[in-house]
Amino acid sequence: MRIPESLVTLAEYGVIEQVVRPLMSGKEAQVYLVISGGEERVAKIYKDAAHRSFKNRAEYTEGRAVRSSRDQRAISKRTTHGRAQDEAEWRSHEVSMIYRLQAAGVRVPVAYNFIDGVLVMELIKDADGNPAPRLAELDVGAEAAAKIYQLLLREVVRMLCAGVVHGDFSDFNVLMAADGPVVIDFPQAVDAAHNQNARKLLLRDVNNLHDFLARFVRDAQRLPLAEEMWELYQSNALTPDTPLTGRYRGSSRRADTAAVLSLIDDANRDERRRRDLLGLKGGPQTPPAQAPQRPPAQQHGRPATDDRNSQPQSRNPQPQSRNPQPQSRNPQPQSRNPQPQSRNPQPQSRNPHGTGGGRGPHGRGPA
Repeated sequence: MRIPESLVTLAEYGVIEQVVRPLMSGKEAQVYLVISGGEERVAKIYKDAAHRSFKNRAEYTEGRAVRSSRDQRAISKRTTHGRAQDEAEWRSHEVSMIYRLQAAGVRVPVAYNFIDGVLVMELIKDADGNPAPRLAELDVGAEAAAKIYQLLLREVVRMLCAGVVHGDFSDFNVLMAADGPVVIDFPQAVDAAHNQNARKLLLRDVNNLHDFLARFVRDAQRLPLAEEMWELYQSNALTPDTPLTGRYRGSSRRADTAAVLSLIDDANRDERRRRDLLGLKGGPQTPPAQAPQRPPAQQHGRPATDDRNSQPQSRNPQPQSRNPQPQSRNPQPQSRNPQPQSRNPQPQSRNPHGTGGGRGPHGRGPA
């Protein structure tokens, strides 16, 4: 078979002696059967980001540490360098997880080499020495399905004890070897202590296992085993041999958010005081509700809760300022009333000329 371009470098280094045939293709990688180290192994070539069909990748990459702060900033800004580093980190994440889980006793393939984004690892074989099939491809009976289900649950517990949640666990990512199931595909695996989606992903993984069991055991009861695992993990009481009872009861206590916010304020206040003593700038800012500056509405004796409440109050004086205008016009008609009153004394002022009580011959007064 012609050597794929992605495997040419490994062939030149002598890591791969022969490419036998393509073995399987998934949504994130192409797997080839190769001869390496004198035996059959598999070479996993990861697809480019543009050709992968893995959805909601941000849920899985949250909390992953990057050694260089420069690379971390570039990844956050999605620069050309950042995208290249992000892609390299996604490809190398699986081999890191395989080493971590293998040390914890989880049944995973053995990783041999990781060069130029290609992972060379153990070929899982069935009882006949052929490449092991996926669990989803097998038609097992109810008894065998129940046994496999219990074995896989124990693998989930071991992974969680190692601080890892698979994130895409199902019968498609399990190979049935001659000595039992082997878990594969870890590029999306998350760190349970640093990823906020770890609990949600754990519940989904265990639910996928129950769906496998329900295919063969019709009366299979869905128990809250994932919730029980997570509670034991958070309380540091989970071990690889911890029995699961399925008698989990969630807490009915309400979260005291006010106490949490108070602790945050205390921590910010201590940090500001420390930075002030050292003469440092920056640090946590004072929350708007605790700002020393008060809105103008408080000067009139009215409490103001925030800036938005003070805006309507500042506009109320505008219609009040217009009310004196009609009041200033009222004295104008009052100023005209004295004018007719000033004309009434005029006929009275003519009476002194007729002191005799009679009129003249012409009726205009005394002659």
